Amino acid sequence: MTLSLQSSESVKTIAPKTYPLVLIHGLRNAHRWTEAFLRRCLAIWGSDRVFVVHLNRSDRVWSEEYPEGYVHFAGTLHQGAGCDTVERQFEYLCRKLDLLEAQCGLTRPFDVIAHSMGGLVLRRYASEFPSDVAAAVTLGTPYGGAPMARDFLWFGYCVGAGRAFRNLTPRFVQDFVRRHPWPSGVPLYTVRGIHRGVSWGVGGELFIGTLYHFFMRRSSDGLVPVDHALCPESQHLADLADHNHLHLVSDPKVADLCASVLP
Repeated sequence: MTLSLQSSESVKTIAPKTYPLVLIHGLRNAHRWTEAFLRRCLAIWGSDRVFVVHLNRSDRVWSEEYPEGYVHFAGTLHQGAGCDTVERQFEYLCRKLDLLEAQCGLTRPFDVIAHSMGGLVLRRYASEFPSDVAAAVTLGTPYGGAPMARDFLWFGYCVGAGRAFRNLTPRFVQDFVRRHPWPSGVPLYTVRGIHRGVSWGVGGELFIGTLYHFFMRRSSDGLVPVDHALCPESQHLADLADHNHLHLVSDPKVADLCASVLP
């Protein structure tokens, strides 16, 4: 289903949420949840029920107040967030969830919205602890791998994320998906962006990615080919027209879409 999120008519009426929400970022935490996205999550899930993990070594736990209430965070924005292997990021995720449970009242099971590589880290977690995840939506997660990670592996090492880039290559990801199946009792939904035109992104990555996929003759969200953002165990929720990889975490209407299926 291809949707335009210009109108709320494209999203079901949102019911009160039974479970808290955990947000998991992607590669290098370069594309971050915006304030508008977080505030929309607060409006839906409620104060003290939205939790953001940063996948790095930091054990810092902190909270941010918005007009709608409090969001709780574990880890820091920088310090190598999203730069390590999937396995190491899985270990960070386990640690951050324990910290949020102990210090901020996170309860299990929880809903999850995961962006990009964060969806692979979530997959590793759900395969190990299926009872912790009530349901999940992944946004632009490369279940078939990211060809750019293979062809720009040298760049990954230049920016300190070589291990993450290596774990995003199609060969690695396709084997990873086979080795870590999604648990059958946990609902999983996928969302893809379909990028049109040219965007810069945070540091030019969407500009380069758009040109790369144009010459490869592949539709993409700027970074992930659309045919690589589907998962056989999932229900595909929507293709979002005119949404690039960054829009998936910046547009609050995407939070509405995710909330329409998360319990």
